Amino acid sequence: MALTIPESIPSKSSEGEKALFNVLKTKLSEDFTVWYEPRLQGNLYPDFTILSPTFGLLIIEVKGWFAGNVIEAGEQFFRVKGRQGIESHQSPLRQAHGYFCTAAERFKGYPILRNPDGNYEGKLVFPVGTAAVMSNITEPQAHEEHIYNFLQQPQVAYRDELLEWENYSPEMLVQRLRDMFKVYFDFPTLTADQVNTIKGCLHPETVIKTKPAGPQSVPSGVALPEGSTAVVPLDLDQERLARNMKDGHRLISGVAGSGKTLILLARAKVLANRLLDQRILILCFNITLAAHLRSLLHGDTMNPQYQDCIEVMHFHDWAKSILGRLPRFNNQDNYDEILGQHVLAALQQLPPEQRWDSILVDEAHTFTREWFECCVAGLKDPENGDLVVVSDGNQSLYKRAKFTWKSVGIKAQGRTMKLAQNYRNTREILEAAWTVVKKTDQDLTDDATFPTVEPEAALRQGPRPTLYQAGTRAKAVDVAVEQVQRLVMLGYSPSEIAILYRKNQDKALFNAMLKRLQALGLPVYWVTESQETKVNYSARKPGVRVITTLSALGLEFKAVLLLWVEQFEDCFAEDLDMRSLARRQLYVAMTRAQDELHLVAGGNAAVVNALEKSEALDSKTNHSIEPQARQSKLSMQSK
Repeated sequence: MALTIPESIPSKSSEGEKALFNVLKTKLSEDFTVWYEPRLQGNLYPDFTILSPTFGLLIIEVKGWFAGNVIEAGEQFFRVKGRQGIESHQSPLRQAHGYFCTAAERFKGYPILRNPDGNYEGKLVFPVGTAAVMSNITEPQAHEEHIYNFLQQPQVAYRDELLEWENYSPEMLVQRLRDMFKVYFDFPTLTADQVNTIKGCLHPETVIKTKPAGPQSVPSGVALPEGSTAVVPLDLDQERLARNMKDGHRLISGVAGSGKTLILLARAKVLANRLLDQRILILCFNITLAAHLRSLLHGDTMNPQYQDCIEVMHFHDWAKSILGRLPRFNNQDNYDEILGQHVLAALQQLPPEQRWDSILVDEAHTFTREWFECCVAGLKDPENGDLVVVSDGNQSLYKRAKFTWKSVGIKAQGRTMKLAQNYRNTREILEAAWTVVKKTDQDLTDDATFPTVEPEAALRQGPRPTLYQAGTRAKAVDVAVEQVQRLVMLGYSPSEIAILYRKNQDKALFNAMLKRLQALGLPVYWVTESQETKVNYSARKPGVRVITTLSALGLEFKAVLLLWVEQFEDCFAEDLDMRSLARRQLYVAMTRAQDELHLVAGGNAAVVNALEKSEALDSKTNHSIEPQARQSKLSMQSK
């Protein structure tokens, strides 16, 4: 059975589209992906796009015209009688070819999709076909009405043939679809990177990032052009979720690394692409996360509409934009709650045209109940407007009063989904992090509003996390610098490495660490140096990231060094709330790492002793830490 996006065809689809969808879904094998009405660019929505690593790419346009309604047929245009009178339509084959031309322009930007040399140098390495299905016209009718000359088989299938396809074997259907190509040729099976790059070109709103291509990106024996890149898109389930999400209030809870933020971004892009003049707002608590998301969306030069209609703000910035300035209150303990009340009152006075069509909330577990009331009030249609709330109870880092979704006006019943699969971390990192949070007292984590979701096993494997017991804070800095050097020597870019810290406990020592890294020729990006650096964080700026554990919420890095882990001593505080929050903060810090995680302790503490006893981490004491500094420095200088 083919993989289809969406999983089932919408009820609004025509009978011909439904018939073709069912045939493709049931007859094709699982290495085929079939999209119904995907967006290529602007308002271009081909009816069906079919892709397989052994088949190639086929774009099909479906027309439900009846023979008696076709007034005039031609190579370029058809005149068809419709409800509004005689309408002019592009020929379905010409329309499908236009979709191909749009996609081909994008394919050109990726050398792994083109022949590097030979007689076909620069040509695509896979065949692309365009076809049409006339779901309400039979072949005899096409001849009788003088349509067939402009829509000939085998590039076109008529109603009588479409009905026969239901009785075809899978092999017969694949061969018939191959016959629809004007030019078809044998080709090496496409690699996963090639398939993903094709998907990203066809559906840019699903793109997560681009990455350097490697030998595995092209078939064996094929030369890899220098500087080649490949696309990393959403996976099938994530793409289905982003595309199939219905309008209205939606709640998504998921573990760290489950792709919650990626789905939220994809949903925002879908909304921006689907409707013109949309006003879309992405909200979060974390200043740095807001800046990160803004840089990803507004830095997309291929899709300027994202900057035009998607705003990204942290809540306090949104409050300031509505109130004119952030007010001061005598009661600082409940500042966020009182601020929410003031924002709510102001929003209720806003005329509908100044509100938002869609509001999407990331890391919602950091919000207060009053803030969610503001989100509902900020919608042009509070009852049925598009509101997506994404959260993870395991990452609740701040003490918030409990509430129900109903109490804040969010219609949650029957509109919730959970994501348990971890895509970010290796199994080893996830296991180590989960041992920290799963010991949190059950009465503190059992929250109906922000439920904890136990993560399923991660998809990748890697080195076990390591705990370094350096003995002093100064020696912990030595270890951190040495590990950064080692990671760079292994091929990590400095911007893929992050040094996380809970607080700047020793400013002189901390600044000395930054200077040492820079002296070694390693650029440093101190993200949380000031309010200004947090607000202006950019994912594209080079340098080893240096950032607090709280500001790292929502971010991810290839390798993470958690400096002065003894600062999490309150993981064993007597106060249950304090203990729970500290363990969640440590869990969040550890799950920022995709490939490598190193925890560096500069002193003794109960949390260090507990981590040492964990079977999920390797532990090195001061005397067992190899002195790599001089050797690493010489290696760096020689590069």
